[in-house]
Amino acid sequence: ALRNCDPNVVIMVENYQRVDLIQQVEDFVESNPKVCMEMPQVSAATYPDGGTRRVIELTFGYENSRDDLRQMQSYVEPIFRAASLNVSAEEGESTKFARMYSFLMERFDYSIETSITPTYTLLRYGVGDSKAFASVYSIMCQNADLPCAVVQGTRDGEAYYWNLIRYDNTDY
Repeated sequence: ALRNCDPNVVIMVENYQRVDLIQQVEDFVESNPKVCMEMPQVSAATYPDGGTRRVIELTFGYENSRDDLRQMQSYVEPIFRAASLNVSAEEGESTKFARMYSFLMERFDYSIETSITPTYTLLRYGVGDSKAFASVYSIMCQNADLPCAVVQGTRDGEAYYWNLIRYDNTDY
């Protein structure tokens, strides 16, 4: 449902166990910036109130229309594909990481701002925050079979995001 920008999903669960559904949705969106263009407002309801067999209804509220979100997906998909084609199998990992970095950083004179559509806004307009940059770079690397993850910390007392890459059995 999130990949398709659907407004809701209804699921029948046979062995219901209480979980934080809203957090699971947020985690999914965060880990899938290539297809999830916007973090929706999420509401969750379960029916009935008791028992192990329940119906779960998740409702997603987006600021952008479904058609706009799908257009954003179709815009970023070929960019990710082009980034993967920017490296060859014969190159060493160090060169591949550098090529991915150059592919991303040489596209724009970037401005640092936050957006409700971070992947799209970064790749379309060159506007993004550290989280958008880290997420996009991570996906580009993963698409090229390079080990890369997003990590969060603080920089000058503010939340900040970086990439953790594994190269030559060492994390950087």
